[in-house]
Amino acid sequence: MDLSQFIDPNNTLLVVLGCVCLCGVGIILVAGLNFIGGFIDIFTSIIGVFFDIVTGGPVSWCGCFVFIFFCAGAAVMVYLLLQALATCGTPQAINLCSFFGQ
Repeated sequence: MDLSQFIDPNNTLLVVLGCVCLCGVGIILVAGLNFIGGFIDIFTSIIGVFFDIVTGGPVSWCGCFVFIFFCAGAAVMVYLLLQALATCGTPQAINLCSFFGQ
């Protein structure tokens, strides 16, 4: 089988364009897979940190639990204080308003 019979001046342009398209698609695929791999790496790292905390036992995550509980308690206290101060200047005002000078 002689390959020279398939190469003629009429098909040369099509062969060159085909090779250029294949190289372009290859470059886009390689760059795209690298980009997607980076996002997957970030996602798995975040999950890994979470599982490291959870699987470390009660000693490693007990402090985190106490801190989250403390933050939630502080948020509830601030919310209740703001609700109480919202009554200042109304007939339902409480003694807390006089403490803040209102």
